[in-house]
Amino acid sequence: MISGPFAQVLAAGRSQFNARVVEARRRYPAFDVQALADFLQDGVAPVVQAVSARMPDRLAVIALTAYDIALDLVGQAFTGTGARSKIVDRVWQDLLPVYTHILVNAPTEVFALLTNAALNIEKTPGARVDQWLSEMKNIAPLITSLSALQATGQVLAWRAGMTHFREGGMAIADTLPPALSLQMLGAEAGSDWQLIKKQMQQDPWWCPDIKQMNVNEHGISIGHFTGLGGAFPAPPELRACEYGFWVKSADRYFLLMADVYGAVLHGASQEEFEHGPVLTGPLAATVQGSSLLTRRGKHSLNLPAKELVLTCNLHTVAVSSPYTYGISLYPL
Repeated sequence: MISGPFAQVLAAGRSQFNARVVEARRRYPAFDVQALADFLQDGVAPVVQAVSARMPDRLAVIALTAYDIALDLVGQAFTGTGARSKIVDRVWQDLLPVYTHILVNAPTEVFALLTNAALNIEKTPGARVDQWLSEMKNIAPLITSLSALQATGQVLAWRAGMTHFREGGMAIADTLPPALSLQMLGAEAGSDWQLIKKQMQQDPWWCPDIKQMNVNEHGISIGHFTGLGGAFPAPPELRACEYGFWVKSADRYFLLMADVYGAVLHGASQEEFEHGPVLTGPLAATVQGSSLLTRRGKHSLNLPAKELVLTCNLHTVAVSSPYTYGISLYPL
């Protein structure tokens, strides 16, 4: 049951809030009033309580803003029994309360930024939304502005497997205080940020976080059969390009990007696959028996040796086969 300052705000504006619910039910025919009540108690109340403790004079404004956003989240089934996941609830319960020092001055922006970011990460196959939530929560005391929050969210999303954020994340990290960038990327305090940035730019499979290096040391698998929730209706064909691989699977086309933090598939066109810029040159990897050999070492392949296809760009070798729907990626 909602109590305390939030309950007082709701009671004082009862007619106003009820009118907003009536309007929401017009916009969203399947609007779930019980889901709204649950989210106000479990999601909005923790945020309002944190605001009340920090800046009580902003309580009413924040509560009203949060209520309006809650109506849309419930109406679009991002929370409640029909929700695809609990990620929105987790953002509001665990993450937003630790950013009240920024939220009190920009509530709409902070609510939208953190909620949308978590939803986008969660729906990206291979991205790690749990990691992003944890790292965003841990670093909150060091974030003092909305712009820094936006930058931090993107850099940590890159770290959580949103590989297409790599170039943008690197550029953004370069604008932040070096100590903050070093901490976000798992480097030792006092390290030289410029040296670390240079090494990461030269080698997409290197980062200063040894634990992360070890995670993907033995490669990354991506793709898989559409019938089992994957992206490929047929074994994929690949063409290497500077920033990843063009991929064709039956009548579907993708751009595959990978680095030390993970791999992602983006939609592409037949034109891009057939005529997009490609890299050609000698293979920097070979197969010996059931192993892949690169300058970094040997990797065991759980694939039939017959008709294995190796496709290399400057930093990565992709292993595919007419007998599998997946692609295995290894650093060169």
